[in-house]
Amino acid sequence: MTLRTNGNVDDGLASVLVAARGATADIALITDSTQAVMYVSASFTAMTGYEQAELMGRNCRVLQGPGTDSSTRRIMREVLASGEVFEGEILNYRKNGSAFWTALKIIPMRVGASTAITHFVSIQRDISNHVALLKQLQNQALHDSVTGLPNRTAAERAVEEVVKRAPDREVTAAVGLIDLDDFRLVNNTLGHAAGDAVLQQWAARVLSRLREGDVLARMGGDEFILILKNITRSTANEDLPGMLHRVHEAVKAPFTVDGQQVRIGMSLGIALVPEDGTDSRSILRSADEALYTAKERRNHRRTWWETAEHASIHSQDNGNSGTTNGRSGTGPEANPEDYPGALTSGNILVHFQPVVDLREGTVHLFEALARLTLPGGRVAYPDEFLPHLGTDDLRVLFVGVLDRALEILAAWDREGTRHDVSVNLPPAILLDGSIPALVDKLLHAHDIQPGRLGLELLESQVISLDAQRTALRELVALGVNLAMDDLGSGYSSLQRLSSFPFSAIKLDRGLLFHVQDRPLETLSVLATLIQLGRDLGMNVVIEGLENESLTEAATVLGAPLGQGYYFAKPMPPEDCLRWSDSFTLHSDVSLIETPLGALAYHLKFARLAAPHPLELDRCPLTRFLHEANASAEVEAWHAQQHEAPGIHPGSSKFLIDWLTPHIREHSPQES
Repeated sequence: MTLRTNGNVDDGLASVLVAARGATADIALITDSTQAVMYVSASFTAMTGYEQAELMGRNCRVLQGPGTDSSTRRIMREVLASGEVFEGEILNYRKNGSAFWTALKIIPMRVGASTAITHFVSIQRDISNHVALLKQLQNQALHDSVTGLPNRTAAERAVEEVVKRAPDREVTAAVGLIDLDDFRLVNNTLGHAAGDAVLQQWAARVLSRLREGDVLARMGGDEFILILKNITRSTANEDLPGMLHRVHEAVKAPFTVDGQQVRIGMSLGIALVPEDGTDSRSILRSADEALYTAKERRNHRRTWWETAEHASIHSQDNGNSGTTNGRSGTGPEANPEDYPGALTSGNILVHFQPVVDLREGTVHLFEALARLTLPGGRVAYPDEFLPHLGTDDLRVLFVGVLDRALEILAAWDREGTRHDVSVNLPPAILLDGSIPALVDKLLHAHDIQPGRLGLELLESQVISLDAQRTALRELVALGVNLAMDDLGSGYSSLQRLSSFPFSAIKLDRGLLFHVQDRPLETLSVLATLIQLGRDLGMNVVIEGLENESLTEAATVLGAPLGQGYYFAKPMPPEDCLRWSDSFTLHSDVSLIETPLGALAYHLKFARLAAPHPLELDRCPLTRFLHEANASAEVEAWHAQQHEAPGIHPGSSKFLIDWLTPHIREHSPQES
C-alpha cells in the first residue's frame, strides 16, 4: 500500500509498512518520530469518522478531549519516551464529537540501520460496550419486551419453583394458561402497534388484580402463564373462583387504542399442584388441556376458566385423549388450507417499507414484505398466515417475494432511480442446499447486482445445522448481504453474531416498548447494541421508530439506519418512488428538539464517564434547556457536565431525573 506524508507519495516509506506489519498485522496509524501521522488505515477512519487526508501530518492528540484522562496521557508519553511499548485504555472522541473507549497499543519502530526511534505504530480497538453489553442483556433476558412481564424463561423457572415447594398439607398453588380471545383480530385489523398497546393495558389491569406473590408471565403471542400461590388447601374450591373472577374484571371494560375502543376476551385452563402434576412438564400439560377445553366450550360455558380435573372428565366423555392437537384459533380466520392455496395460485403481494439513513436523511433501501390475497379478496398479513405454512410453502413464498422484489427493483432502475432491497429468508428452507443457486438465478434474470440484495434471517428462529451454515456462506460468496432480523426477540447470542457472516443487524422494535417508563435503561440498551454493531463491523437498523422522539434519540446515539411508521408504513410498489422523491429528514444532531433526544445526548457521554465535549454555549442541551424553561439549578447541573476531567455523577443523576418526567409528558402519539 502506498504511504503518504503531507499528501505526497513517498514510495521509500513502504519499508516502514513492511517492518510494521512484521510487528503487528492490525495497524491503525503510523506516525514519524515526532508523532506526525503518515499512514491511516481504513478501519481507523471507520472507527473515528476522520478521513485519511484530515489526519495526515497531524498529531493523533486530535482524538483526545475533555474526558481523556491526563494521567493516562502522561504515562503514555513517559513509556514512549523510554522506547518501550505502551498498552492501555483511553477515552477518545470521534470527529462528530461522540466519545468512545479504545484498547490502545503503540509500538516504537526503528527502521533501517537507525538505532533511534524512527516511527510509531498504533493499534486501536473500540471496546466501549463489551462489558456493558453483557450486563444489560442479562438484565433484559428474563422479561418480555412488549409487556414488561416475565418472559417464557422466567415463567418456566417460576413453575419449577412452585412444583418443587409442593406438597404442603395446608397450602397449594395453581398454575394456569391464559389465551386472549379475539386478540388476533385486533392485530389483523388495527395493526401490531395497536395489538401491543392492548397487551400493555391488559397486563397492567391483570397485575393490579393479583395478590402479592402471584405471577403473570408472557409465554409468547397471546398466551400467558398465571401462577396463584398460597391458596389454602381446605378452602381452595371456594377461594379460587373469587380470585379468577377478580382477574376477569380486567377485560370487562374496553381498551382504548388511538381513540378506538377494543374488546377482547380470555380463556383459562388451570391446574392444581400437585393434584394435576408433580413436575413442571405435567402441570403445564394439565393446564394446557384445560385451556383447550375452555376454548372448545367458549360459546357454552358459564365461567371463563376450566380446571384440569373437569377437563379430564370432559375429555373422557368425548372419547379423546385430551391432547391439544388441532386446537382452533380465535377470531374469524380463513380456513388453514386457504393460505397454501393462495401461494400456489399466485396471490402473493409485495409491499415495501423504506429504511432511512439517519446520518444523511436519505433512502437507498426498501424492505420487501409479503401479503397474501385470500379467497374473497381479504389481504392476510404474515402473523396470520406464517404459522400455517410448512417448509415447502415457505420456499414458494420466499421465491415469489424475491422474484417480485427484484422485478420491481429492475423497473425502478429503468426509470432512473436506484434503490436496494431486502427480503426475509426463513432459515428452514436452507436445508436442501438449493437456495444459493436459486437466488443467483433470479439475480441474473433481473440483471441485479448481488450487493443490492439483502436477506434477513429472523433471530427468533434456530440456525444450527451444517447445511444451513453452508448455504449462508454460499450466499455471501455470491455477494449477497445477510442481516440478523429482530435482534432482541429470541435466540440471539454474541456467538451467533460472530459465527455467521452477517453484515447488518436489525434491532427488534420491542426493545423500545419501555422507553416512556424506563427511558434511561432503554437508551442504554440501544447504545450498547449500536456499539456492538460498530465493534463487529455491521450496519445497525433500529426498527419501530414510530415518532419524532424515538427517531431523534436513535440519531443522537449514532444509529446508522432506522425504519418505522414515523417515516412511512409499508406501501405498494407504485407509491414508493413518489414517496421517496418527496421524503426529507433533518438529521442535524446539533439541534435537540425532544426530551428523549436530550437524554440520549447526555447519556452517550455519561455512560462513558466523559464530559460533554463542546463549549457550553454551543452545546445542543443549552438551547434545549433554555427553550424548555429549565430552572437555573437545572442549567447548573448541565454546566457541570462540561467540566474536566469527567462528569459529576450527582449532577448527572439530577439532570437525568429532571429529563425523565418530561419524556413521559412528551406523548409519543406523533405520527
